[in-house]
Amino acid sequence: MSSPCSGAGGGGPGTRYSYSELEGLWINAGGSKAYAPLMAAIAMAESGGCSSDLNPTDNGGTQTSWGLWQLSNGTHSPPIANPLNGLANAKGAVAKLKGSGLSAWGTYDSGAYKQYLNGAVPPDLNVKGGAGGGGAQTTAFTSASDPACLFGLPNVDPGSSLPIVGKFLPSTSECLVKKSEGRAVVGGLVLVGGGVILALGVVVLVAFGLKGRGKKAQQVVSVVPGLPSGGGAAAAAEAAPVAAVA
Repeated sequence: MSSPCSGAGGGGPGTRYSYSELEGLWINAGGSKAYAPLMAAIAMAESGGCSSDLNPTDNGGTQTSWGLWQLSNGTHSPPIANPLNGLANAKGAVAKLKGSGLSAWGTYDSGAYKQYLNGAVPPDLNVKGGAGGGGAQTTAFTSASDPACLFGLPNVDPGSSLPIVGKFLPSTSECLVKKSEGRAVVGGLVLVGGGVILALGVVVLVAFGLKGRGKKAQQVVSVVPGLPSGGGAAAAAEAAPVAAVA
């Protein structure tokens, strides 16, 4: 359950998030569900879960690190808009992982995150973004390892394995097409195929109908005297032997 906090480094009032809420922020910001326990542990190690935490003397005083995941662009300027907002910071952390990998966080390389790591805590997806606005949730990505995923994109951190509660997760990827979306596509193709088959059936029926009408017209011509037809030619052939006998 979140509670008020006062961020270190003069960050002012903020929101302290629980482990499950940090997982929820990560997922709601577009992060992979498989990474959520690890990234929550990194946030706890980086900021203690306080959204307004600042480190103005980071990296030997050359940069300021901001918020839950201590984001920085190597200067003292904010790396993103509203970096002390929980959800905004989580979005920045998702982008940071994709761009730089896990080694972008010193607490990952040092192993400081391990004391907080707990893969058995379910994420709180109803968590709000915290002070500073931006609390609306975004659509979460689904991991390719999720049973609901049909086809996934390659992992953003190829070859990595994540130590989760004494075991290793294989490198994960994000889902490109969910099974429900695949079923919808297949259903649409079936409907289109059925429509094409129906149209072909109508064309075949019309063709047979026209062919039948042509046969009837030919029969009418053959029985009407004086009309040129195959029947007139046959009558002339029959008359020819009679003329020869005469």
